[in-house]
Amino acid sequence: MRILIGALAVMLLAGCSTSPVSVDKADPVPVSRLHAFSGKNDARLVVTRDSGLFGSGVNYSIYIDGTLAAEFASGEVATFGISSGKHILGIRPSTMFGGTMHEAEIDVKAGELVRRRISLDGGGFYLTPTAY
Repeated sequence: MRILIGALAVMLLAGCSTSPVSVDKADPVPVSRLHAFSGKNDARLVVTRDSGLFGSGVNYSIYIDGTLAAEFASGEVATFGISSGKHILGIRPSTMFGGTMHEAEIDVKAGELVRRRISLDGGGFYLTPTAY
């Protein structure tokens, strides 16, 4: 019985995180949820939201320099045209209850492609660099 309970606990903890999705396997964010930075510019920012059931009922909003850029559902990707230089990226749950915004700075060179990943686990949500 202890083994069964231990195995169940491990399965539940493993279910409380998301999995990265490669850009080519992710669904594009629908145009109705793209709000800004959709044109071409000096550099590109590609944001992909992980897939998985954990947190899948909540969309996450991405802000670029304080402007709402897009709202992501689970397993979606969007590409943004941004100028070279420093930018502040923010992420916040898109719920009626609001939520904490997490922010991070990026410094982009002309012609550069920057990738970021929205992930969730039992500790919260994150916007981190990614190879996916």
